Amino acid sequence: MARIAILYGGRSAEHEVSCATAAAVLANLSDAHDPILIGITREGRWYNQNIPSPVPEVLDITEEPDALLVVGPGEGILRGGTAGMERVDIAVVLPMLHGTHGEDGVVQGLLESAAVSCAGSGVLGSAVGMNKDTARRLWAADGLPAVPWRTLALNERGGNRGRLWKDVTEAFGTPLFVKPACAGSSVGVNRVNDESSFSAALDEAWRYGSKIMVEKAVIGREIECAVMGGESPRAFPPGEIRPSDSHDFYDYDAKYRDPQGALLNVPAQLPEAVLNRVRSLAIRAFRAVEAGGFARVDFLMEDESGELYLNEINTLPGMTPISLFPRMAAAGGLDFTAMLDRIITEALDSA
Repeated sequence: MARIAILYGGRSAEHEVSCATAAAVLANLSDAHDPILIGITREGRWYNQNIPSPVPEVLDITEEPDALLVVGPGEGILRGGTAGMERVDIAVVLPMLHGTHGEDGVVQGLLESAAVSCAGSGVLGSAVGMNKDTARRLWAADGLPAVPWRTLALNERGGNRGRLWKDVTEAFGTPLFVKPACAGSSVGVNRVNDESSFSAALDEAWRYGSKIMVEKAVIGREIECAVMGGESPRAFPPGEIRPSDSHDFYDYDAKYRDPQGALLNVPAQLPEAVLNRVRSLAIRAFRAVEAGGFARVDFLMEDESGELYLNEINTLPGMTPISLFPRMAAAGGLDFTAMLDRIITEALDSA
C-alpha cells in the first residue's frame, strides 16, 4: 500500500477551490492507497492534517505546532515535534493546488529539490502552462491556433488607456476579455464592452500579477479536453460548457459557487470529425508546453467560422464534484477512482 500525500490549500487566490478539489480526491481515492493530508495555509505554512470522516465537501486546514512540516533539500518532507525532525514516508505527492505558488512550478521544484516524487507536470510544464502568454507563443510557434491576444506589462499600467483601447478594438473588435497572464479559475477575468469598463478591468487584472492579457472575445462554444499520460498521452472525449443566462461567461461563480451556473455536456455534442480534431490538438498542445501526467486543454469554437482556438491549458485542473476533468475521464472509461489510480501509477512508475 503506497502512501499518497494530497497537497492542498496554498497562497493563491484559488485557495478555496484547492480545498474543494482535495476533498473530492480524498473521497474518491482507492482503499489500495494510504492517504496523508498536507494543508498549506494562506501564509504558506505546511501542516499535516487528520483524515476527516466523513469527508466534507471542502477540507479545512488546522495549524497544530507538532504537525508543522518543512521541506529539506534532498531530505524529503520533515515533521517537527518535541522529539525532533523526522522524515514523513511518502511514495508520491498529488498536488491538488491551483494558481500561483502551486500550479506554476514553484511547488514542483521544491518537491524535486527534496527528492519527493510528484504527480503531474514538472517544473517546466507547470510554469509554461500557468503562463498563458508563454503557452500561446509556444503553440503559435508549433502552428497551433490560439485565441488572438496582446500582452501588457506592469510598466504599461500608467500609459494612455484611450489610445490602448483604440489599438485593441481596432485589432480585435468588441467585446474583449481582460485577464491576468498567470492565474486560473477565472480569477481577475472580465468581459468588457466599452472604454470605461476596460480601464477598470485592467486594474483588476493587474492585482494578480505583473503581466496581463487583452484578447479577442471568440463568440461561440467552450470546449474542453482531458489529457493524461507521459510519453504517449491520451485525450479523452471532449466536454462542453454552456454558461447559464445569469453569467456573461464561465466565471468563478459559475465554476465553483453556482450549481446552476453552467450546463456541462460530456461528451460535447459535435460532429465526430470535430471531436477528433479537438483531441488531436489537445495532445499537440499538451506536448508543446511539455506537460505531463494530466491536464485539461481548453478551446473556443467560433460560431461564425467554426474555427477552433486554443485558449489555455490547466496542468492542475479542478476536480470538484462539478468539474469537467473527472467527467471527461469517466466518458473515456475511467471513473474518478480509476482515474486517480492511473495518475498515481504513472507517477510511481516514473519516480
